[in-house]
Amino acid sequence: MRVGQPLRSISLIVAVVIGVIGVVVITSPRHRAFYFGGLPDAAAPQALVTRGVNATLAVRQAAVTPPARTRLVARDGRLDVPLAEPVPWTLPADGPPPGWTLKEFAGQADIDLLRTDGRLALRLRSDRSSFALYRDVTVDLAEHPLLSWSWKTLRLPAGGDARVAGRDDQAAQIYVVFPRWPSPLTRSDVIGYVWDTNAPVDTRLTSLHGGNIKLIVVESGRQQVGQWRRYERNVAEDYAALFNRKAPRVGKIAVMIDSNDTRSDAEVLVAGLAFARPR
Repeated sequence: MRVGQPLRSISLIVAVVIGVIGVVVITSPRHRAFYFGGLPDAAAPQALVTRGVNATLAVRQAAVTPPARTRLVARDGRLDVPLAEPVPWTLPADGPPPGWTLKEFAGQADIDLLRTDGRLALRLRSDRSSFALYRDVTVDLAEHPLLSWSWKTLRLPAGGDARVAGRDDQAAQIYVVFPRWPSPLTRSDVIGYVWDTNAPVDTRLTSLHGGNIKLIVVESGRQQVGQWRRYERNVAEDYAALFNRKAPRVGKIAVMIDSNDTRSDAEVLVAGLAFARPR
C-alpha cells in the first residue's frame, strides 16, 4: 500500500462522518435546537416584522437568530411571556428589557419598561422610526392555542394604512413566528395582530413582499386611543385559516412599532402577554 492511501482513507472516513452529522442535525429537531437554536421536540425566529421590504428581512432574521431560551412561567393553565428576565430593580428602565432582542429598521428605538396603571408594561415610542423587540418562546398550540395581551395606544401614525404601500405604519403590533425547517430563512410563517389607523377591524392581509407573512387587524381608528384594550386570539385557528394547514409550534414572539412610512410619530404600551389552554 502506498503512503498516500491511508491518508486518503482517513479523509474519506472524516468526510462520511461529517456528512452523517450534517444529516442528523438537519433532520433532528433536537439537534437543530442544540446547534442552531431551533425547536426541540421535547419542549414544547434580522427581527419581526414590518411589512414591505423590512418584513421579509425581519422574518428571516428572527427565524435563524439563536433563541434566548425563555422559560415561560406556567400559572393556572397559562404560559406567561416575561416582559423582562429579570425585572430591573429601578423602573422605568430604558432600552430593551433583559431577555428581548432589539432590531432597528429605521431611525432610533425608544423603549422603556415601567409600571403604570397597576401593571408592568413595555412602552414603545416611534418618531419616524421602525423597530421590533423579539424573543424566543416555545409553545405547542395543541396545548396552549390562546394568545392574550393588553395594549394602550397613545398615538397612532397619522394616515397609517396596512393596505397601502408607503403608508404601512402601525403603533401596536404583536407577531407570532413559526420557524419551519430545513429552510427557516424562507419558509418560516408569521401571523401579525395589529392596531391600524384606517384599515377596518378583521381586515386580513398577505404581505406583498412575503406570502409567509399574514396580518389581522384587531383594532382600528382613534376611538379607543388612550384606553387599555385586552385581546385574546386562538392562534391555532388563525394559523389554520390563514395558511390552510395545522399550526406548528410557536418559536418566537415580537412586539413592534413603526411610523417611518408616514413620517409621523406613535406610542404604545404593551402588557400581559400569555398563551393559555382553551377554557
